[in-house]
Amino acid sequence: MTDKEFEQLILKWYGNKTVAILGYQDNGGQQRAKLLRRLGIDVVIGLRIGDDNWKLAERDGFTVLPVWQAAELSQVAQVW
Repeated sequence: MTDKEFEQLILKWYGNKTVAILGYQDNGGQQRAKLLRRLGIDVVIGLRIGDDNWKLAERDGFTVLPVWQAAELSQVAQVW
């Protein structure tokens, strides 16, 4: 699968949905959130209150919510 085909598949499945990225570590969550946002997908970040990455995700321009609120708000949740 080419990168273009992969991006088209993401848009097909997530295009009109809000995706909650639960976890914002540099081992996947950050990259996935940024990719989805670049493709025009609505993304929220779900973290535990007091998580060290909360401010980083906000600085990166994401809406950050407690995990349960992000999951409740979204139609798709990805755990990182």
